[in-house]
Amino acid sequence: MDSSIVRGTFLLAAGIFVGLVIGVTISPPRRNASTLVQTSDGGSAVTANLKAKSGSRLESEMEHPNILLGDIVTVPFQELYGVLSALSPQQLNELAAQLKNLPAGKETNAKVAALFKAWAHLDPVAALRAAAGFKISEAKTTAVQSVITSSDAAQATALAKQIQEWPADVLTREQRNGFLNSLLVKWSDLDPVGAAKFFDTMQVDAMHFHPAASVIAQNWAAIDPSAAIEWARSHNDTQGFQGAMNGAINGWWSKDHGAAEQYVAARTTDSAGRQMASTLASYIFSKDPERAKEWVGKLQDLDTRKQAEHVLVIQMAVNDPQDASEYAATLPADVRETILGGAINYWAASDLAAAGEWIKGLSGPARDEALGTYTYNLLRKDPNTAAAWSVIAAFWLNKDPAAASSWIQNSGLSAADKRRLLALAPGG
Repeated sequence: MDSSIVRGTFLLAAGIFVGLVIGVTISPPRRNASTLVQTSDGGSAVTANLKAKSGSRLESEMEHPNILLGDIVTVPFQELYGVLSALSPQQLNELAAQLKNLPAGKETNAKVAALFKAWAHLDPVAALRAAAGFKISEAKTTAVQSVITSSDAAQATALAKQIQEWPADVLTREQRNGFLNSLLVKWSDLDPVGAAKFFDTMQVDAMHFHPAASVIAQNWAAIDPSAAIEWARSHNDTQGFQGAMNGAINGWWSKDHGAAEQYVAARTTDSAGRQMASTLASYIFSKDPERAKEWVGKLQDLDTRKQAEHVLVIQMAVNDPQDASEYAATLPADVRETILGGAINYWAASDLAAAGEWIKGLSGPARDEALGTYTYNLLRKDPNTAAAWSVIAAFWLNKDPAAASSWIQNSGLSAADKRRLLALAPGG
């Protein structure tokens, strides 16, 4: 065959092939079940398998992909939010419908949480409405709580009213109370007065709303202490009163330290007043430890002072049991014994040996009180090391035989242990 004909045929075939390649390259991609959504920076947002029902509105309106439910938990929040923001309300509801048909379990709950946290940033009211449709209680709780947690505080009013209006068969009483508690706490961050008014309209027992009542009163008192105190007092016939009053006092202290401290100090004549003082002492300590110690030390009622000092020492012991023990050892004798014992108990639970070494350096009544508590812990937790305390007992008996003998006789030790230790005294 003529070589020119062969060459022409080859060039024609090559041209057709190149044309096909170019045509495929520049033609718009067809959206299908494995569309890859692109973020604005060109990165992969999420592989989205479309599983729309044939003939559904979701399928006919599909301009953006559905979410592959199996992958939704692993998708970064911003990418998931970007995909959901492009979907219509109908498409979002169809996504939720897919989740509602999944079996109960941890995996389903994780998917529910991922979707509803992102949806709450777009339209929390619609997301909450969809959450109410779950039949499985655990999944419903996950969906509702995810909306509450992720929604803006400005939406708390609308969400609380929506939950309050749901029929009794949508939520259990415990679920409703828990959700409203969470929303009232969030609501009060922006509008404590509005939250308080809503609280007063709820047809529920206030005893279930200790956290919300306390936070509402605290946030309100930071703005208007007198009004917050009055509101807390209006609930003095319910079990939620103390929580509300404590919150109001704490919020008042944030606004005016001296006025709040004076108010509480003048009302420590009953158990409610003592509890209020302990709560305020703890709150002050979290902000200014030295001021808390000073204020508690000036409380006139002995029982109130004991209770408040105990709260401070335990609060200190959580982070530094030695510091707590050292502070307790400096307290006046009328409050020291039980408080020092509490600090030693806490320290011995975490480091028995260190507590023992520290006690060796004490003297006087503080040593006796600490030693009694420590020995009890020592014998209870590690009886085999009790022999080491024979050395301490011998030292104590030689230095102050009367006090040492009295302590040993009145201790919880066995008769045999008492005889053994007493025999270490001079002339024993």
